[in-house]
Amino acid sequence: MSERRATNPSAKEARGQQMLVATAELLERWSFSDVTMDRIAHRAGVAKGTLYLYFRTKEALFLSLYEERLGAWYTELEALADYGAGTVEPAAAARTIASTLAARPILIHLHGLLHSTLGHNIDFRTTAAFRRRQHGRISTLASALAKRIKNLSDSQALRFLVQLEAVVGGLSWAAFPPPPLQKAFDDSKLEVFQINFEDELREIVTALLR
Repeated sequence: MSERRATNPSAKEARGQQMLVATAELLERWSFSDVTMDRIAHRAGVAKGTLYLYFRTKEALFLSLYEERLGAWYTELEALADYGAGTVEPAAAARTIASTLAARPILIHLHGLLHSTLGHNIDFRTTAAFRRRQHGRISTLASALAKRIKNLSDSQALRFLVQLEAVVGGLSWAAFPPPPLQKAFDDSKLEVFQINFEDELREIVTALLR
């Protein structure tokens, strides 16, 4: 595959972004196991070797995509928290949190992969750097939420965001199971196991915030 080499920081950043976009586009149609590095490279229009220059492993690439999409969602929540005056009740905040995340299916999918898959085949330095950056992001978001949500302190907001990560990961698996399991749930006797992601998340978040 013939490609022009990215030689300056802005070009390299654009090339890396191109790879993340290609990965997200493939993830809309395929499972994690089916989205191979070969397919990502082809979709991004780069050589497979170039892909590995940017991301040492497939899991590291997906972790970068998760961090990007998570950061975009956090930015949206911060903007919503800063909009308007006064405080809102936990139930109102829960509706906003659940609806804005439900509108981001790729992020939900990546949440489900975070602990089960993305924690593997990634070196300690990459994982530690990711968590340090995430701590900074959730600290900023926690401060914004504490100012906006009634009776919520900064420390409580920070703890809530940590809990939210675990909750979303579990809910994503329950609400969007693999196709064979989803087909089984179509049986009326098993429909009790069907989960509406947004509704369940809203109820859980309301309880956590209270």
